[in-house]
Amino acid sequence: MSKHPDPQIEELFRELRHLRERIERIEHEIHRPTAIAFQEITMNPTAAGQTQVFTGTLSPAGSAFPTDATFTVTSNDPAVSPSVDSTGLIVSVTYPDGWTESTTTPLAFAYGAASASNPTWTLSATITPSAPAAALPTSITFNQTT
Repeated sequence: MSKHPDPQIEELFRELRHLRERIERIEHEIHRPTAIAFQEITMNPTAAGQTQVFTGTLSPAGSAFPTDATFTVTSNDPAVSPSVDSTGLIVSVTYPDGWTESTTTPLAFAYGAASASNPTWTLSATITPSAPAAALPTSITFNQTT
């Protein structure tokens, strides 16, 4: 690129290029997820021979993984091997025959996402397949509406 004869204008061009690069980096980062939550969708028990599938929902809404995102998922139980699909949003696990969950260490999966082109961006979550079920209702009240 040729230099402008006026040094002040050349300096202004340099500053504008720098600002454009910063804006492009900010725009690139602004749509990256800051959190992910997983929900088990099969309703299968955490038990030997069963398969469970967890789907992830990104936050904030409308965010997306970088195109070069890579995903990992590991279990704290070496007998259980979860996997994550290429979208990074589906985690699956089939519990081996004869497997029983530890009574002292609850089963958990560590999920991670990273990007080589966005080295400051990472995402992590813990999936707890055997988390206690939500409390069941103990009463109900009906009101006449018509």
